[in-house]
Amino acid sequence: MATVRFEMEKQNYIVHPHKFNMWLFILSLIMIFGGLTSAYIVARSMVPNDQVIIFDLPGILWANTAVILFSSLTMHFSLWAVKRREHQRALLGLAMTFVLGVVFLIGQWEAMKEMTATQDLPFVDPRRADNSVSFFYIFSVLHGLHIVGGLAVLVVALIQTSLNNFNPGRKVLTYEITSTFWHFLDLLWVYLFIFLLVTQSREWMMGGSI
Repeated sequence: MATVRFEMEKQNYIVHPHKFNMWLFILSLIMIFGGLTSAYIVARSMVPNDQVIIFDLPGILWANTAVILFSSLTMHFSLWAVKRREHQRALLGLAMTFVLGVVFLIGQWEAMKEMTATQDLPFVDPRRADNSVSFFYIFSVLHGLHIVGGLAVLVVALIQTSLNNFNPGRKVLTYEITSTFWHFLDLLWVYLFIFLLVTQSREWMMGGSI
């Protein structure tokens, strides 16, 4: 079994199978979130103007966005370090990325709590004709679940790097895949945040765009 794995790693691929699978997964996420944001626009367009809800996005989301963007820098630093075989720096970058990912999740949880407690906008409310609030929770939770998945991958990379449990070539491959997926999750959140900012602006609604 080990011999087969070694032979696979020695082959020259146009795109490594692991990277190809990762890009397929990313493509599926693009389709899912693209479908959700499209459904949001369609659902909002069917709501009478006098029943449309324009809510204020929690201010903590700005800080969360800064945190997730900074985590991309630490992830890139980790990849840069592992390519230079500076394993301690690579570990530091991974650890910082993990901590920032956890901070982001805590911030998202606080944002949802604020929506429920402060603005009295729970996930489900039978009195509402406008379900854009529900979409906010769906976006946040679904994205957060993928962040949790990304954190799990970071933990695996941290453990394997600490134990020096794989060869340098495989280590770089692991970091490249982890880095690409993490950067995608960061950009996905930026897209969702901008989408919510635009579609919840009064100027957008007064323009009759949706």
